[in-house]
Amino acid sequence: MHKYPLLSKLLLIGFLMALLAIPLSLVRDVIAERTANRYNATQEVARAHAGPQTITGPVLWLPYTETFLRTVKVDGQVGQTREELVTEERVSIQFPQTLDTTSQLATETRLRGIFPVTVYTSQHASRGRFVWKEVLPHHRGGQIAFGQPLLLVGVSDARGLLAAPQLRLAGAVLPVQQAPGSSPLPLAAQVNLAQLKPGAVLDFDLNFDLAGTGRIGWVPLADENSVTLTSPWPHPSFGGDFLPRTRRISASGFEATWRVPSLSSRAQTQFAQAGKERAPVEQFSVGLEDPVDVYRLTERATKYAGMFIVLTFAAFFVLEMVKRWRIHPMQYLMIGAALVLFFLLVLSLSEHLSFALAYGLASTACIALLAHYLRHVLGGWRPGLAMSALLVALYGVLYGILVSEDNALMMGSLLLFGVLAAIMVATRKIDWYNVMGSDVPPAAAPHAARRTPGQHPGALA
Repeated sequence: MHKYPLLSKLLLIGFLMALLAIPLSLVRDVIAERTANRYNATQEVARAHAGPQTITGPVLWLPYTETFLRTVKVDGQVGQTREELVTEERVSIQFPQTLDTTSQLATETRLRGIFPVTVYTSQHASRGRFVWKEVLPHHRGGQIAFGQPLLLVGVSDARGLLAAPQLRLAGAVLPVQQAPGSSPLPLAAQVNLAQLKPGAVLDFDLNFDLAGTGRIGWVPLADENSVTLTSPWPHPSFGGDFLPRTRRISASGFEATWRVPSLSSRAQTQFAQAGKERAPVEQFSVGLEDPVDVYRLTERATKYAGMFIVLTFAAFFVLEMVKRWRIHPMQYLMIGAALVLFFLLVLSLSEHLSFALAYGLASTACIALLAHYLRHVLGGWRPGLAMSALLVALYGVLYGILVSEDNALMMGSLLLFGVLAAIMVATRKIDWYNVMGSDVPPAAAPHAARRTPGQHPGALA
């Protein structure tokens, strides 16, 4: 290997980069552990406060029995039949014709240890209309006996109710209680059966306050659904099966309106089948997630750590060739250790400070340390500061990649292209045969490829 010093140096640098992958993997493990701790903190707050909420209904729920005669064959007697009386239990589910909801949501940040968790309280005012459809027997001659009709309302976590919902149906105030165990929704109010006449118009008003954590959503069960939500939260994340028709988002909050007709949603069919198949029901929601997730950003940063170390080592190696510097492999290793430690510093500081400030402090500390170290390695402040300026550029580009996820690929590609162009320009006059320690003199290579006129192209002159 002494015959090829450049190759030896390249292999050694490659070994050092592979060695630095070990502490990098440990940093990633720490990030995963802190992310899991943050998730556990969120779950603990949700258990004590209330979890994510999905509002369903109201719907009219009428259990009934149908009695009819059925003709069956007599066992053991060919051609003989008899009639038996059969009773089947059924439910008539009727959805609102219209449902308009106006909601307001206020957020609050609570700390569980060092982990911030966003909780909210919300006020909901709904107005709508039922038009009762006649319930007909499924079998000819069947007789129907109705049970107690209920108006059902659903929330994902009933612990989030700050007071009993206020419900008015057809002008009458109905007390809301816990629904029976056979009901698909947790809240119910008893309805007067005499009001349920075919074609009867039943207007209703429903008001309640609801607390939750992280997300709030609605199931569009009416024929015409409209929900308007306003909140001072400046970073809404709209999700689910339907996006809002209109939205206004600013630093002071947001306002969003959803309009979902039953023709564009299968929620009614899915809800009717939920008791049998437990099928998921279409919904729309808004999440109250912090857009600057320090763990996600730090994890993304570590994904670029390998490229970061390669570019730094490449810059040192090329300048070592061009400037005739002498950098020992142990010095490469310590420089790489400082680069790896940067990511751990960003993680630890960002748990207490904003990510931008944590990134700035961590990069400043690492650059200052490397500048002081390189001053002695390279024999003066001038080359040390020059290399520090290169590191400033690399840290700046990495931060741009992290905060601009949509442009990360473009910025990373431009960075790699720029580094390659800089290396090619810086090394354009290097005699690689001499540097590599090759036995073939640089001037002999072109001569070896010459051939005399008329000679076969495969023969050497």
